Amino acid sequence: GAAGAAVLALSRHWLVGGAVALLAPFGVMLPSLALGAILARWGVDLPGFSNVELVGFLGIYTVFLLSAFGRLPVDLYRLGYAPGPVAVMVLATCCYAGLTGHWVLAAVAVAGQFFWVMAWGSSNWFDYVLHVLLWPIALITLLLRVSL
Repeated sequence: GAAGAAVLALSRHWLVGGAVALLAPFGVMLPSLALGAILARWGVDLPGFSNVELVGFLGIYTVFLLSAFGRLPVDLYRLGYAPGPVAVMVLATCCYAGLTGHWVLAAVAVAGQFFWVMAWGSSNWFDYVLHVLLWPIALITLLLRVSL
């Protein structure tokens, strides 16, 4: 009990930040994934992510989340407030989507930028295109593929 209370007391800021991230608005990505699942059930052929892409995403997003939760000396989340970095990230995402055929990814990046520019919610672009639930979704998807 004492050890649990100590962990809770020492990581209170992290727990509050984690709860906010978990309960935050869903932005563009999670509804897009849900819509994609519906369309796939209706027979629409959407490009899926490879295992290598999922592992890469998990690695990059883990670093991003650690940064956002203050566990790294750099705050990558702050890049989502500035027009220059957002424009570069959207362009890079669109280029990646063009090379890999993940057109939904490009649509999410551009839609997130549109909502961000219009100030229809958060003042941070990452809040539109990412969500902390993407990490377990990607991990479970990868584990299910490996176990089959």
